[in-house]
Formats: sequence, structure tokens, C-alpha cells
Amino acid sequence: MADFSALIESAPQRLNIVDAMLKARSVLGRHRKCAVSVSGGADSDTMLDLLELAKPDGCELAYVFFDTGLELAATKRHLGELEAKYGIAIRRRRAGKTVAAACREHGVPFISKDVSEYMGRLQAHGFDWGDAPENATEEKYGRCKSGLDWYFGRRPPSASGKDKHSISRLKLLKEFVQLSPPDFAISDRCCDFAKKNVARLFNREYGPDLSVNGMRQAEGGRRASKIKTCFSPARGGEPDNYRPIWRWTDEDRAAYKEWRGLRYSDCYEVYGLARTGCAGCPCNSRAERELAIVEPFEPQIAKAARAIFGASYEYRRRYAEFKAQGGASGAADGRGGASANGAPGEASPASEPSEAGKAGPAGKKHPKHFNYTGER
Repeated sequence: MADFSALIESAPQRLNIVDAMLKARSVLGRHRKCAVSVSGGADSDTMLDLLELAKPDGCELAYVFFDTGLELAATKRHLGELEAKYGIAIRRRRAGKTVAAACREHGVPFISKDVSEYMGRLQAHGFDWGDAPENATEEKYGRCKSGLDWYFGRRPPSASGKDKHSISRLKLLKEFVQLSPPDFAISDRCCDFAKKNVARLFNREYGPDLSVNGMRQAEGGRRASKIKTCFSPARGGEPDNYRPIWRWTDEDRAAYKEWRGLRYSDCYEVYGLARTGCAGCPCNSRAERELAIVEPFEPQIAKAARAIFGASYEYRRRYAEFKAQGGASGAADGRGGASANGAPGEASPASEPSEAGKAGPAGKKHPKHFNYTGER
């Protein structure tokens, strides 16, 4: 304990860092088999280093990397660097169904996981994006209440007054999809097949009493909005869940990196990315810009991501242009920038309502299948 006390004294005297080190020592000391999810990203590197500093004798850390099938080569190289530096073994687990296969079968993400989930549900029930609220009933569309509630804003706002589960949270999105319906399948399920299901299978095989990951509240996203603390007790047969750097700010992470002399993967140190993950994921608003950064170093992964997610990228660009024009009325008045076809103030031909506006008859998953070579 004396050595660890000395480490605490030498650490940057930032509350989140010191608290995380003490808490990690305590949490790991109460568990014996810990499954640690490693991504090769900056948060993951920080977490791994912290755990290696804080782990007490008798605590087993099993590091595992879940390969989605769309990972940067720099990330995979970095796993080997981490193994050599810390003298650890990182298990590699391939996706049961890769991102490419899941998107081909179920659809691609659009904007966020929440938006993808609701739009995907509506498509699966043959939803007509131009339907009137009084006509959009469960009798008509089947078991799709959550999707209908999201689209028509039927759920009451939360105590804070936010319409968390409503399309109205996204400026002009409802108007956009009514005028320019998606002609490709949308889904949030690729992450389930590529990561979540594989992680559950690993936990069943390994039998940990603690599951650890490098999530930070500052990163936001669907998971961060549902989690309030760094520790969640076991439930439903799952192990305790622990997020050692949950409260850390970017400044905390930078201070820790300098103190420990960490070197992140080439994705950060050479390519210049701010974050990593499944390459080109459309839930990342900077996806296309980041692919342009990656392309000189790893052209094949950039090409693959565009082939898989291309329809979503294009649709998001059109939505951004629609917002910039102020919606349909703004485009008609000549406000805003160029339209989807490049002519300032002109409405895109694709915004005309058509039969493609229907998500397809009930029982069919997709309005139109998308060929992931970029052709429709």
C-alpha cells in the first residue's frame, strides 16, 4: 500500500484523478475476476493504465477487444503495443455478425442510435412518413407504439421539460423525412451484433464478477444519458459494472497522460483523430471528415466504410442542407445555401413525395434494398 500511496501523492492533484485512483483500488479489491473491455482508444488506454496501477494482489484482470470487422489497422497494432508495455494479454473476439453483414441484413445507422432505432421500427411496420397523426394507429401499423410516439411526439416530456423521445428534438427532421423519405433501410442493430452480443457471450464464458469499460460521461451518447454513476451493481445475471474514468473531463485525461507519459495509438498521434471506434459510423457527426483524414493512411478501410454507410452519409448531407435552407419554406423563398443538387435556393428533386415515402408494406423490412457497392 505504501507504493500506491506514493503514486497518489505524485499524481496530478485533480479531484477526479485522485478519486478515481482510490476508488479503483477499492472496487478491484472487492472483486476477483474482472472482464475489461479494451478498445484501443484514448479513454481505454487511460483506463487500462489506471487499472494496472491500482489493481491489488489477487485481482484478475481479463482484457478483451471486440473486433467489429471495421477497425483501423492502427488500432489493432496498438493492442500489441499495450501488451508489450504492460506485460498483459488482450483477448481478441470477432463479431458474430460483422458491421458490414449486419448493415446489409438489417440497415444502416442514421444520425444516432435512438433515431436509427425508431426509424427502423417504423420502416419495419410499413410506415407512411406522410401519414396524419389521427390515421397512424397501432391497428394500422401493428406493434410499433414507441416508434409512432417518437414520430408524433405523443409521449409527455420528462420532469426537466425535455422531449427526449421525440423527433422534435432534431430540428426539421420530421419535415425533411416527410418531403424526402429515406429509400434505404435504417437500423441501430449493427452494434448489437458486433459488440453487445459478443460481450455477453464472453461474460458467460469467463464468468466475471465485475465488468469494466472506459466510458466517460463527457463523451455523451445514448449510454451516457442513462448512466448516473461510475458503478452499477449486478442485476439480471450480469456482473457489477464499473467505469473508472466516468467523471473525467478532457483536461483530467490530458493531465493524466502527461503524468504517466502515455502514448495513444497512431490514430491520435499520427493521423490526428480526436476519437476512434467503428470506422465511419454514421452516429458520429464527423464521420466523413474523419474518413478523409484516415484515407491517406488506410485507404481500404475508408473505402469499406463509404460502401457500407454511403446511403446514410448522403441522406445526412441532404438533411443538413434542408436545415440550412430553413426547411421547405426557406428553400421556396430562396433562403439558405445550396440544395442537394447544388443550385442555391432550389428544392432538390429528391424532396418530392413519392411511393418511396412509404416504408414498405407491413411485414417487409425494407422499402428498397441497398447494394453496398454504392449502387441502388
